[in-house]
Amino acid sequence: MQPHRDRSDRTLEDYPRPSVAVDSAVLTVDVRNGALGVVQHQRSDGGVHGGEWALPGTFLHQGETLADAVLRSLSEKVGLRGTRPQQLHVFDDPDRDDRGWVLSVAHVVLLLAEDVDPVLASRDDVRVVPVDDAVGQPFDHDVIVRLAVDRVRQDYALQPDPAGLLGEAFPLKALQALHDAVAPQPGPGESRPSIDTFRRYMVGKGLIQPTGEFARKERAGVMGKPAELYRRAGEGRDLTDVLGIRPVRKERNRADRRVDAGGPARTFQELDAHNVAPAIQELVDEVGARMPLALTVMPHYVAVRPVGTDRVAAYAKPLTLSVGLDPDDAVAVTDDHPDFRLERTSAATHHVHVPASALDDPARRHAARAVLEQGLARIGGGR
Repeated sequence: MQPHRDRSDRTLEDYPRPSVAVDSAVLTVDVRNGALGVVQHQRSDGGVHGGEWALPGTFLHQGETLADAVLRSLSEKVGLRGTRPQQLHVFDDPDRDDRGWVLSVAHVVLLLAEDVDPVLASRDDVRVVPVDDAVGQPFDHDVIVRLAVDRVRQDYALQPDPAGLLGEAFPLKALQALHDAVAPQPGPGESRPSIDTFRRYMVGKGLIQPTGEFARKERAGVMGKPAELYRRAGEGRDLTDVLGIRPVRKERNRADRRVDAGGPARTFQELDAHNVAPAIQELVDEVGARMPLALTVMPHYVAVRPVGTDRVAAYAKPLTLSVGLDPDDAVAVTDDHPDFRLERTSAATHHVHVPASALDDPARRHAARAVLEQGLARIGGGR
């Protein structure tokens, strides 16, 4: 009879071990056309899902770190070097890969579209597609893209160019164009903020500051004053250490700790300047009276978060309150209230867009309040 072995006697060989893979959503910002894309590569014929377009990825080699595996996959699969990927999510469904038990550690990379153009020109097995068209990919790559888009948009909702794509100094118009390209598209009856509005938000809130320098003229004979250059506030920090996600998170957490000392506002009454409809303001403040909120003014909207988290639960726009919900919940709400618009943002999150005009009706106002509370609880741990 074999001697009994308790848990402390077991070795690693006693446990089944999955294979570990890395997959990367390389998002590209097309500033000129105001759009987000994602890099795909065509899988080799003869293998699993051969010939299909997918995200670049690879299996972890023995003795290799996740970071090294990601960089290797980006170099080998799509010809990208010098990137700084950031971990996004671990996918651990045992049935996610039909080859066997494979865990995937998903990553996100954000690049300017122009930085990817040389690769596209030299390889026919690499392409960029709009993020909304990245569907039907093998494994759970569709979900990875949607999560990556959500992450980047949330980070850009609270900071000016957190990924540092524009470099250390940039003209205000370039910053606005970048944020317009990353931000969700305006809803019905809404438009992008003017350059003056954008400047008031960014400079007035101390998010950027002038460098005292001006951009050089790119073409001889161009009339007009050279554009003033700005930098992100606190540019002494190494914001390019990663692609803008962790540094932004640190700043936001620091802001949360300052809530009681003049940090993010708790109510609209505490905000200095915004253009959100009064009915939306009143609804948010009503909910905020029951749960602590952190409100951050940005050029396109006011970001609404539960205190203590860095995730945005809702976007209070001039004429619309947009709330992120689980897809099934969002569909159910918009089925019951047809004037609440449904946006299938990602596989993990759909947005319910509540028009300010709907809040005049008591029943719809009650439904909108429930939607906002549900969205806040979803990311704030109250669910």
